[in-house]
Amino acid sequence: MKIYFIPIFLLILIKLPAQSIIVGFYNCENFYDTTDQLKVIDEDFTPNSQKNYNSKAYAIKSNHLAKVIYGMGKMDNSNGIAIIGLVEIENKWVLEKLIAEPILQKYHYRYLHFDSKDQRGVDVALIYNPSYFEPYQYKPYSLTDAEHFNDYATRDILYVKGRLDEEWVHILVNHWPSRRGGSFLSNSKRIWAANICKKIMDSVAIIDPQAKFIVMGDFNDNPNNASIKSLELLNPFFTLFKNGYGSIAFRDSWSLFDQILLSRHWSQYNNSLTNYKPIIYTIPDMIETQGKYQGYPKRTYDGDRFRGGYSDHFPVALIFKPILSGNTLK
Repeated sequence: MKIYFIPIFLLILIKLPAQSIIVGFYNCENFYDTTDQLKVIDEDFTPNSQKNYNSKAYAIKSNHLAKVIYGMGKMDNSNGIAIIGLVEIENKWVLEKLIAEPILQKYHYRYLHFDSKDQRGVDVALIYNPSYFEPYQYKPYSLTDAEHFNDYATRDILYVKGRLDEEWVHILVNHWPSRRGGSFLSNSKRIWAANICKKIMDSVAIIDPQAKFIVMGDFNDNPNNASIKSLELLNPFFTLFKNGYGSIAFRDSWSLFDQILLSRHWSQYNNSLTNYKPIIYTIPDMIETQGKYQGYPKRTYDGDRFRGGYSDHFPVALIFKPILSGNTLK
């Protein structure tokens, strides 16, 4: 498998002093274009489907996702989100449309993406702000396995190495197998995904034992589940979960499947990425106000009925606050 390198000298990093750095993650829930791709199951998201997913619906979806990314990037005196992992992305064309939205154009966002073998054509991706992040190398890791995925293909894990605010970091964007068939029966698939994720980190740590990892994703498991614990990482979102907060709701029960995890030795570094705060990002427009999903994240469709929402997940973020004298995030 090829590893893609980006020469650092081709990228210009504009330093923005004393501003917070935002690292985010968002499950975009079926962010498709309107074209029927022959090799993927995307017929529900075409103009001729029961959903009538036409150019207007697509434009609303893209605009709403851009609004969320813009809002997250304005938190705590930041000048745009630094990096954000995205999942349920159909292809590079929807990413092109997203970063070209007028509200985001001034940040000059770029993206990293590979097509996976997922039958529905949904992939993982990373959008980054070149003022904060310089990617150096990146590649996808397949979860295909005869024992655990002999009935369907699933999303890859996207690995990216780069410099975030002048610190070398290793980022893994995940979208682990769903709980289709029940959490117990599908648990082995997420354990396998965690195992692959851990192997990627271990291979990096052999070369750099002090490597800084940011592992983000929709893990389809909560912070207290075995798959997440097996990664042996710091979980800034565990306290939020313990206090009843979630990023997705199902049958009136909240789960915090969307998380951003860090290396266990992360807090030992005295740099701009040491001081952080976890956030589940919401604005009123993102919350459903009627029907059976009242109070849930407002999705784009309720069945085949267009609701004009955002996603069935709330995004999450870590706010890294510049270390100043007497400054500590609460």
